[in-house]
Amino acid sequence: MDNFPKLIYCQLNLGKQVYLIAGLGNPGKKYNNTWHNLGFNVVDKFVANLGGSFKAGKGEYIFFSGFVNFNKVYMIKPTTYMNNSGRAIVKALDYFKIPPENLLVVYDDIHLEAGRLRFREKGSAGGHNGIKSIISYLKTQNFNRLRVGFKTDIMESILKNDGSKLPDLVLSKMPSSIQSIISKSIDNGIEGIEFFMKNGIEKTMNFYNSK
Repeated sequence: MDNFPKLIYCQLNLGKQVYLIAGLGNPGKKYNNTWHNLGFNVVDKFVANLGGSFKAGKGEYIFFSGFVNFNKVYMIKPTTYMNNSGRAIVKALDYFKIPPENLLVVYDDIHLEAGRLRFREKGSAGGHNGIKSIISYLKTQNFNRLRVGFKTDIMESILKNDGSKLPDLVLSKMPSSIQSIISKSIDNGIEGIEFFMKNGIEKTMNFYNSK
């Protein structure tokens, strides 16, 4: 029995890492349930599943902190609006003393089919202003991302005829007809985040990107 406390202590420190999961979106009721807020939706549901809630951070973000599979995790939602997401994320990384390799950014991607997920460990912004901002503030393209797709046949047709409508499309409300697909992709995203924290980005990409 003398070894019991030591055993508990060792178990609690197995795989001990600290992660920052940043969901991208725009704050305020006006933007609730819009395509551009899919990143917010994923971390919102993740935190709700953990029985937690967000609180104000020491920067332009709200955050939740807790443990997942013995790893410490901070989940944040920048309050800077999408185009200045990088400013909040850099401050959070610095304040919580998290290395950039333990950052995972969750965001919407109109170039990926609705319901699909893709993980990346680096790369360009692909036209996404939130990612552009993070690259600018981090001064590197080397950070982990989870893309949540929302491309549909109707959207593809509209953009093919008039690409200037993209800003309006991403800020439009998600139709009820596709909610079940989006809800499933959010759940898959949560599972993917847990997999990432347990297995790292390489194994996560190999597992999820082949689906």
